[in-house]
Amino acid sequence: MSNFSRRLFALAGLLLALGAGMAAWRALTQPKILTIAVGPPGYDDFDFVEAWSRALADRDAGVRLKVLETAGPVESLAKLKSGEARLAVTRADLPVSERVRAVALLHSDPVVIVAPAKPAIDNFGQLKGKSLGVIGSPGANEALIATLTRHYRADVRVVDLPSAASAIAAAFRAGKANALLFVAPTTRSAKVGESWAAVRRAVGKKLEFVAIDDNDAIVEAAPAYETEEIAAGLFGGRPPLPEEEVSTLRVPIMLVADRRISNRTIGALTRNLFENRQRIAEDSAIANLIKSASTDKDATIPIHPGAQAYYDGEETTLLEQYGDWLYYGPLLLGALGSGILAVLRYLGFMRAKETSESLLAKVPEVIGLIKAATTNEDLDRIHAGIDAAVERFSQDVVQGNLEEQKTAPIALAVDYLGRMIAERRRQILGETTK
Repeated sequence: MSNFSRRLFALAGLLLALGAGMAAWRALTQPKILTIAVGPPGYDDFDFVEAWSRALADRDAGVRLKVLETAGPVESLAKLKSGEARLAVTRADLPVSERVRAVALLHSDPVVIVAPAKPAIDNFGQLKGKSLGVIGSPGANEALIATLTRHYRADVRVVDLPSAASAIAAAFRAGKANALLFVAPTTRSAKVGESWAAVRRAVGKKLEFVAIDDNDAIVEAAPAYETEEIAAGLFGGRPPLPEEEVSTLRVPIMLVADRRISNRTIGALTRNLFENRQRIAEDSAIANLIKSASTDKDATIPIHPGAQAYYDGEETTLLEQYGDWLYYGPLLLGALGSGILAVLRYLGFMRAKETSESLLAKVPEVIGLIKAATTNEDLDRIHAGIDAAVERFSQDVVQGNLEEQKTAPIALAVDYLGRMIAERRRQILGETTK
């Protein structure tokens, strides 16, 4: 190989190493994008996720959401299991896999069953041999109905119905449905009450709530559900709906994640969710109902370790997570710097002159600017300045304008400043949400 070829090969390797370092720097500072499956569009959960996605983008958080529309919780969970999504909004009573981990309890919705007052149906067991109209996304209520029919030993004919009041009334009048079952967030109680009134007017009969009076025993056998008492007047109206308290079940709606997502990413996502609830609630009232997922070892859906670390107040700091790198990093960077300088000497580029624009001399000033920053825009300007300095540093290395002993400290300083900027972003986020 000729001398020229050797020099060209060595220079290409040097530029490749520097380019890889720059790419790694930018990759570390770019937000992570997670696909979340939710649906159907127009429903409360979908509106909530879209509002949360906007809040994450506005806050310049380290995580972003890409919304994947689905027909409902069954399809959303399937998208997570197949790997098409990393997050999903689903129901706790659906069958999950080892891949699924809980992040947060978004809300728990009551199971509502109504039927014409005559002939009277006092509890689910009296629906044996009758037709039950069901409102909901495809397959969402199959596990619930199977649980109820198994407990009461009451086989029912299930009829899927659209949510339109006219279709429900027509099914009642034609005898296609003897009762109606649906699961709805309490935030929609006013809308449910309006639909109830419309159905009652169209049918021309009084409607009554059907109790699930064995709810305690059902929960013992099917812990995915919770006991619930529908309060008198929950759905409004005159007379109030219902006129008295009714025993029923509650279905938890969960935010779940792929267990392979890093603990740090899920911890940051969970922190953002709870710190921004009030802002998200301005566009989606259901955000006010969010609670922490169960951290019990016997929870129906095991919790993601990243979410549990947030709930337990045990999130690791950058120093704790990268402590080993802070110890070994200078040694590795020193060796890398010596190797780079050896290549530069071989190419004949080394000179004793030191650049006056050295990033090392400006580190104390940059640290002060980061600590004094009050907005993300301030940090963006500082970040741009560091990028420009790194480019000058690369040029100085190639041109031989940098002493050997300063190469490793400069590389370490760039890494340290990047972590300071990320830490300050989180502090600013916390201050603006208080």
